[in-house]
Amino acid sequence: MKPGSLSHALGSALGARIGMAVLNYGLFWMLSHRLGTSALGGYSLLMNVFYMSSMMPLLGLSTALARRAATEREHVGRELSNALVFAAPVAVVITLLIGSVGPASYGAALRTPFLLLALSLLPTAWSLVSESTLLGLERVADIARVQFAEALLRTGLAVLAVSLGYGLSGVFAVFLALRCAVAIAYRFHPLLPRFDRREVSRALQRRNWREVPVFLGIGLLAAVSSRIDIVALSRMSGLHEAGVYAAASRLYDASLMLPTIAALSVMPTLARLFASDRAYFRSVLVLAMRLSLGAGFVVALAVAALAQPLMQLLYRPEMAPAAPVLRWLIFCAVLMTLDQILSSTMMAAKAQAHDLGALTLSVALLVVGMIVLVPRLGATGAAMAVTLAICGRVAYRVRWVVRLLELKHVAHDLGRVLLSAAVGVAVLVATLPVGALAAFAGSLSAYLLVLVASGALQPAAIAGARQRLVALLGK
Repeated sequence: MKPGSLSHALGSALGARIGMAVLNYGLFWMLSHRLGTSALGGYSLLMNVFYMSSMMPLLGLSTALARRAATEREHVGRELSNALVFAAPVAVVITLLIGSVGPASYGAALRTPFLLLALSLLPTAWSLVSESTLLGLERVADIARVQFAEALLRTGLAVLAVSLGYGLSGVFAVFLALRCAVAIAYRFHPLLPRFDRREVSRALQRRNWREVPVFLGIGLLAAVSSRIDIVALSRMSGLHEAGVYAAASRLYDASLMLPTIAALSVMPTLARLFASDRAYFRSVLVLAMRLSLGAGFVVALAVAALAQPLMQLLYRPEMAPAAPVLRWLIFCAVLMTLDQILSSTMMAAKAQAHDLGALTLSVALLVVGMIVLVPRLGATGAAMAVTLAICGRVAYRVRWVVRLLELKHVAHDLGRVLLSAAVGVAVLVATLPVGALAAFAGSLSAYLLVLVASGALQPAAIAGARQRLVALLGK
């Protein structure tokens, strides 16, 4: 298995990413037992603010930087130096905004955590440039290892800080220190060129600014659509309701780890295949779409059926209302897997305008859903709004790819899978009052039976998918 192969990228990064997901959730779980529900909501709010702002120093150009690193490797040093000069002042502005707006909006309890979080954006700017470059160089595993080490240290030191009585301020002091350590680690990565002031040019800076509108729109809308739920919920219903929502949302975030790392690993490969072998690209895309939906709904139905006992096992009794939130969000995880695949396809096809269109529709549906549903249903309403937004976004992307690659037959195949899932969900709703085990057995049985009866699950198709998957991983 050659180091540059897709299988190497996926295999070497996956273990670190899974470990990081476990550590991040482990930290949240430990904090849920040591902090009150409102403080837990504050922690989730702060982390969501960070995730929304951490990609902003490049104003959305991280994708463009990664693509150039993948296709113009002889100019990596020049691109990195110009990207850093571009990102540094933007990071300063974001730091000042978060450091002033956050404490003013949430009061004394979150003042120090917000200030520490704001300062962490300064070293994060260099880390973003470094990770975007390494991603283009197909060194996903290197990024994953650094992030895993950070997550491991953050979990241990943050729990220690809370145990010593430093609360959220201690947690985010640890967060800031480790963000600085990560920036230093990337500074000495052997494949990353050193910053060279002589490489910085006005022409490249002007080019970067010309590209900002579309890529920034994509970055902003992606951040808003994926992270605004807890921020909006904390303002509309309070930190307690945000804490309940976060209990389910953290499990949802963990479930997204595999599709996220797969999409990051596949993007450079898709970009090459789209340009060099359109027929093979089409077969790879069809395989990914079918696998992500078919297998994803099995997991989603199982988790939805067992949501209540799972909440009782993991959290304190006051977190029980998180069960219906998880039932909605776990189906979002299936759709997000497909969304990641299609988003990577849009980037490979240089269809940024369509990616922006999909995200615009998603944010519009999310805002409307939050306004209508959260005042009536609280955390569950927020989960319903997120589901509505993701459904709209995926529908837009599927329509685009079917037209681009003339995949009408694939749309029919996906329709059969969705019909099978709808039957499984109907049985799930009908059997939940009987008990979790009855819902588990009934929904999965109904889903698989309709899947087979509709012709979506055929032995020949499975064998063909296996052959194409083996070929892809060795490509």
